[in-house]
Amino acid sequence: KLLGLVSAAVLVNTAFAEEEAANTTLEYAAPEVPGLHWAETFDGDVWSRWSHSKQEKYTGKFTVEKRKLEALVGDVGLVVPEEAKHYGISSTFSPIVGKKEVPFVVQYEVKLQDGLSCGGAYMKLFDSHGVDGKLEEFKDDTRFVIMFGPDRCGATDKVHFILQHRSPKTGVWQEKHFKDTPSVPKDNLSHLYGLIINPDNSFEIHIDGEKKASGNLMSSMEPPINPLKDIDDPADKKPENWVDEAKMDDPTSSKPDVWDEDAPMMIPDAKVSKPEGWVDDAPKKLADPSAKKPDDWDDDEDGEWEAPMVDNPACKIGCGTWEAPKISNPEYKGKWHAPKIDNPEYKGVWRPRQIPNPDYFFDESPAILPTIDSVGIDIWTMSKGIMFDNIVVSDDIAKAKAFAEASFRLRKGLEEKQTPQSGKGGMFETAKDFATRNMIAGIVTTLILVATTVWCCFFRGDDGPRGPTEEEKRATRQKKRQEQEKAKDAKDKNDEGSEKKDDEAEETKQEPKEGEEEEQEEEDVEEKDEEVEEKEGGSGDLKSEDE
Repeated sequence: KLLGLVSAAVLVNTAFAEEEAANTTLEYAAPEVPGLHWAETFDGDVWSRWSHSKQEKYTGKFTVEKRKLEALVGDVGLVVPEEAKHYGISSTFSPIVGKKEVPFVVQYEVKLQDGLSCGGAYMKLFDSHGVDGKLEEFKDDTRFVIMFGPDRCGATDKVHFILQHRSPKTGVWQEKHFKDTPSVPKDNLSHLYGLIINPDNSFEIHIDGEKKASGNLMSSMEPPINPLKDIDDPADKKPENWVDEAKMDDPTSSKPDVWDEDAPMMIPDAKVSKPEGWVDDAPKKLADPSAKKPDDWDDDEDGEWEAPMVDNPACKIGCGTWEAPKISNPEYKGKWHAPKIDNPEYKGVWRPRQIPNPDYFFDESPAILPTIDSVGIDIWTMSKGIMFDNIVVSDDIAKAKAFAEASFRLRKGLEEKQTPQSGKGGMFETAKDFATRNMIAGIVTTLILVATTVWCCFFRGDDGPRGPTEEEKRATRQKKRQEQEKAKDAKDKNDEGSEKKDDEAEETKQEPKEGEEEEQEEEDVEEKDEEVEEKEGGSGDLKSEDE
């Protein structure tokens, strides 16, 4: 009965464990959200859509793999398989061109399966005309429109947002960096990075669907989108007689006669004298006079023997040149400097004159982006296992959010169940989380164990095990005596043949008398029976047939 109850508890726990495992995974199904401009899930024939760069520096080659710990079972992504390499890859899609009153959205998932010690996981959105439509020519200096994504190495820990803006005056493209970037999450879970550029030039950076930073293209970028209207005249030079110093030495002042610039800062303390017993010319260490050269010392092999050094007993007070301790010199003044007064010739801080900026322009709508038809990944990393997945480019914020709900949001909930929330409340919170997630199994197991204990202690009745009666004990002892006598008779018969062949020396040995031997064997049997009786009397329940 007890074994059956325990087996039931094990089966219950196993069932709940299997249910728990089933609750942390789902079969992958590709998200279906119509109306997106472009979405890449890395399903199907990936290499018909993506091209590795053929530039020499890109020795790393991406692979398409499942996650090491799956939440959506069967889902794959683009993976960095090796560390300490450059990786370059790109893909193209139908062009998207900025329009008035239309936002721009880019989002993608990154999972740092082995962490990120030093490297990037950002992407570049560009126009493939910059590589003449040849994606295999994509490289680090390929002109892009937007660079966005996480990067961490040393002091760098940010989610980049860099916009390349073209001057309508000169045609030159210049990088504009967002100044207040958010940091990269520190865990190894999947995270969704999103950038939204609104028609009013405002923008937002989202991580896992939550806004982590925001700004405006007109005021939050460095250098600014629009250049200064006026600039310093490069031909203007500071006059030679221009006085920049607001203060000057007082020409009427002079160093006082009592000012000694050569006086030292510290001087010996005249109040302290050399202690009695101080020996000026004695060494602090000397050879140990009691030491002797070992008998096995060989000068040729071991070198010239020298006695070990010990403290000089004459230096109990001190030895060597004695010097008085130093104290601050009350006469010390240091180098003399004339006091400062206002400079009557001071003209202020010189600045070059301002002239109109010949390259000045004012773009009131930098949110209207130039043509984008490609996405590329150009990274160097010291961490492997970086995974990219579910890239979306769209002009519809709601549809991009719906895609995230059908992909990232499902994965995030499962990964959180797979990962204990340790570190927030220590051991207590970890135990609390375990108990909460296994509450039903724990309750069932506890009830079974309590019921088993109560049944064994109070309700087992007359069918339970009992101790042997006195008659059964005597019968057991009698049976053991008979078995011992049979064993003795068999031994005596075997010994008769060997005794006839023994030499005289063996025959002279004194044999115990037969009566004494039988008497001794009976005493031994009685002692053993008493020991058995004591054990059986004290733990009769354990000797029963029921056990």
